[in-house]
Amino acid sequence: MSAVVTLEGVNGVGKSHLGRLAAAALGSVCVPLVELPDSAPTGLPGRVIAALHSAGDRFLRTGHPRTETVLLTALQVHRHEALAPIGPGQVVLEDRGPASVAVYQAAVLAETAGATDAWALERALAIEQMIRAWRPAPTTTVLITDDPDACRARFERRTGQAASADERTLMARAGRLYHQLAAVSDGYVVLDRQLIGEADAVDLITGLCRDAAATAEPDEVAA
Repeated sequence: MSAVVTLEGVNGVGKSHLGRLAAAALGSVCVPLVELPDSAPTGLPGRVIAALHSAGDRFLRTGHPRTETVLLTALQVHRHEALAPIGPGQVVLEDRGPASVAVYQAAVLAETAGATDAWALERALAIEQMIRAWRPAPTTTVLITDDPDACRARFERRTGQAASADERTLMARAGRLYHQLAAVSDGYVVLDRQLIGEADAVDLITGLCRDAAATAEPDEVAA
């Protein structure tokens, strides 16, 4: 299995932007893996995401949260199963990994059930464990954080649409769950954009990628 560095965070935190800059800086060392909604529309992930989007919800909510969770869990496994072999000294830089499905689906399930964050965290841990049973766990997960208002403003600029009240509630819960998940899990690095500028953030991500590639055990690297 290959070394994997995964970028996580709420919508609008800028992880895709930082990931693109880091991938460009890393060059051939990096195998970038786009987040599921950006998958090629003709492939299996793209077709599944399009079907979920057909309900018209930006967070892929169709009214069947358990079914959505199973589908997105399977796609997290598929994206690694479909990767070409990763060579020694290379690293997969993944835009959203197991934690994204775990956090957002747990948040959706909690909203549906009217449940607490503690209940949601238990579900997030269970979903993440299920995904990691079938695909490589990230060597390092970089949780990117920023001021919630700044994140929402970026999200709205990117989509050209104001976030609804229920979307703001969902993103706020996801932000809390990310922090709670990182606090009880190994392998997380928190990158706070309120404290770290863009250039230093990219340097941190590229350094973590190079470390992951260099320290991967031989039996963890695909031939």
